Amino acid sequence: MNLRVIFGSIFCLFVIGFNPIRALTQADSISKFESLILDSENAYKAGKWTQSIALGESALKACHLRLSVNNPRCIYIMKNNSLAYEKAGELVEHANEVERAYRVALLQFGPSHHFTVKTREAFYQLAVKQNRYSETIPIVIALIHQERTTANDQHKILNWFIELYALYKKTDQIQYEVPTLESIATLTKKIMGADTESYKQATIALADCYCRQKDYTKFDILISRYSLDISCG
Repeated sequence: MNLRVIFGSIFCLFVIGFNPIRALTQADSISKFESLILDSENAYKAGKWTQSIALGESALKACHLRLSVNNPRCIYIMKNNSLAYEKAGELVEHANEVERAYRVALLQFGPSHHFTVKTREAFYQLAVKQNRYSETIPIVIALIHQERTTANDQHKILNWFIELYALYKKTDQIQYEVPTLESIATLTKKIMGADTESYKQATIALADCYCRQKDYTKFDILISRYSLDISCG
């Protein structure tokens, strides 16, 4: 092949948009991007939280520039960063990033996806630390549903319901206290038995709630059934 043909072929490649120098640069950029993700993961596994965070944040910036906020690769990095923030005790310092990771994962993948589950757990810890009680309620409800549809650990579910009841009291949502206490009493009876002190305390709390909501019929039935020595008035 003579030189004229060779140069002609190269010229045609540039005309149709193929730039070998740019292609090499892009390939190198992709390699660095992938390396950032891998290095961040390795730092996390090694317990090097500060290093994992620095690398993960750099990887996320590169991902947003290269792809988009809603791209699965970017959400994957956001998930990893949230877990690193939690391990490093820096959830509050990175509150916006932690909440954003959960919201984006929930929107893109739904409530049961692994990315959503992990980012939800991190956001839950953040919301509790910041006393964001109203925002914590739907997270706890989602955690109850998650546990019921996966391991279905009755003790964990009971503990989540107890926390949910406390949140309803803190936010003065009395209309949800009775059904939550009914779930607590049912689970307590199932797990610990009807003749335990824990179940007695659950029924007393439920009776008190019936009284406060002026549901005297259910109050009378409950104290009669379990011979509770309490009054309503």
